[in-house]
Amino acid sequence: MQIDILGAGAFRSALVHLDDGDQFVSESGAMYRASSNVDIDVTTRSRGKGGILSGLKRLLSSESFFFSTYRVTDGRSGEVGLAPTLQGDVEPVELDGVTSWYCAGGSYLGSDGSLTVETQFQGLKGLFTGESIFFLKVSGVGTMLVNAFGRIHAIDVDGDLAVDTGHLVAFESTLQYTITKVGGSWLQSFLGGEGVVMRFSGRGRILVQSHNPNEFGKVLGGLLPPRKG
Repeated sequence: MQIDILGAGAFRSALVHLDDGDQFVSESGAMYRASSNVDIDVTTRSRGKGGILSGLKRLLSSESFFFSTYRVTDGRSGEVGLAPTLQGDVEPVELDGVTSWYCAGGSYLGSDGSLTVETQFQGLKGLFTGESIFFLKVSGVGTMLVNAFGRIHAIDVDGDLAVDTGHLVAFESTLQYTITKVGGSWLQSFLGGEGVVMRFSGRGRILVQSHNPNEFGKVLGGLLPPRKG
């Protein structure tokens, strides 16, 4: 299997080249092209985990209810083109089987069929992130694709780092986090427009996005004409 990242700037996509025996999984609706010998199987499961309940949990994590699984049907190579809904980067992440990754809502685009994708409950602290109460946990050996609104920046953490909740894409499972305010008080945080942040500690990698889709949606929504009827 080979994955090419196409495009530049804010309009990136991925082209996945499949050989006989390869499988690739994406969120439903991400495919924009596929060769005629590629079979597409739509399911709520990833490697046999969860069924309908798993699909419902993914909805709560701002992901798709369904997964699409791609494989070639005639022994010849084929290809699948995948693209995110929002304009921005698409980046491959290599998993080594030792460290898992957690994806924030909407940032998971697809992964090697050998990887396990599970919905991980954040606990009650997830209610304060401004995002969702679930992350997607991706484990195993293989390649995962993440997407972002704007540019993706990788940060190597060795100590502490605060990340605005709306800019988080994904992070390694070796990191711990807490939810906290930015200013001297919760009132100052919200009045300053920052709200809450996730304060990470430990050693590991974090992927962040340069733009906040929630804030963009608020601005765009205010410019739209009111609904009629």
